Amino acid sequence: MQRSLKDSRSKKVIFLSHCILNENTRYLGGACRAGCIREIIEQCLDKDIGIVQMPCPEQLAWGGVTKRLMLLAYGVKGTFFYRTLSLFFPFFLLYTKVIFRRLAGETAGQIRDYLASGFSVVGVMGIDGSPSCGVNKTLDIRRSFESAACIDVGSVTVERMNSIITEALIDGRGIFMDMLQDELGKRLIQVPFLAHDLIAELQGKPSNATIPLP
Repeated sequence: MQRSLKDSRSKKVIFLSHCILNENTRYLGGACRAGCIREIIEQCLDKDIGIVQMPCPEQLAWGGVTKRLMLLAYGVKGTFFYRTLSLFFPFFLLYTKVIFRRLAGETAGQIRDYLASGFSVVGVMGIDGSPSCGVNKTLDIRRSFESAACIDVGSVTVERMNSIITEALIDGRGIFMDMLQDELGKRLIQVPFLAHDLIAELQGKPSNATIPLP
């Protein structure tokens, strides 16, 4: 059937972190573009690579587009509520990992389906600086929680919010990307992992992420 119904598809796809295509799901203050990261999307168009948008793990686990569960921590330092949040922080991380593991398994299953169907998966592109989608750089989530708890919600600025990301940056993979690599390993699948640099984007620099041809 595939030979008889051969059409114009390139049979090349790339899996992109959700906010590369839709920055409307970024944390408040973190969207540097009105919509997508054009430099990355234009590479896909120029190279005839199909785009598979991965789910935003934070949107699905942390309370929707505005990450309402994160907002609960802003400016609560020194309150009884802060002590309560600190007590339940390990349970929050466990809950996060359960949701992220399910999403990673579903995404790995999609990648396996493409490969089994004769497609080339040219890569998985994450967001360095993200607590979930970091490939080489991620966040110390506990430290970013503490920083968010100390902000003055009445006078907070975009610059202050983004400084929390920079200050909490550490080497390593984000939770979702770590689990996705693990799920792919279970399926004996190897694909390149690429990264867009969030910190450079926050500094107004264009993306230097390069999509290779298979």
